[in-house]
Amino acid sequence: MKIILIDGYNVIHALPSLKMLLLRSFYIAQAQFVGMVCSYCSLENIRGYVVFDAYKKEGSEIREKISSLVTVIYTAKGRTADSFIERFIIKNKSKYSFIYVITSDLAEGMTVLSENVIPVSPENFFSNINTSLKCINKKYSPASTPFMHYLIADDVLKKIQKQNIQE
Repeated sequence: MKIILIDGYNVIHALPSLKMLLLRSFYIAQAQFVGMVCSYCSLENIRGYVVFDAYKKEGSEIREKISSLVTVIYTAKGRTADSFIERFIIKNKSKYSFIYVITSDLAEGMTVLSENVIPVSPENFFSNINTSLKCINKKYSPASTPFMHYLIADDVLKKIQKQNIQE
């Protein structure tokens, strides 16, 4: 099985479209990003963890299961997303055939690199998301048979329809 570990704030700050959302609202940018990750993971059947730094806030680690495939983690006080991802890999790398680490932090990518751990840039990750959504959009567009829409999870279908309107 494949898994993706995403340094949430690192990726949000690395992509202009999400960075622009930060100007409006921190929470909107975060929610938009997590929604995109959920869509991608459901389309590709990949388990994903989005890790957000909370090292300056009081409290312990918080895990929120967003869907059957996606979990959002807010690190404990004094912990960074980098340290969580590194500990996760050390503890779990034998369980997965491939672990993709989505980050623009080259230092993190280098420390976790091994034969089944692959660092991926935020730009490449979003390119994969867009490719997957376009592929599913062509295959299951409104022009296709109506019953095919029931094969796609409701949240994913809404994302595809929203993307069609924007294009």
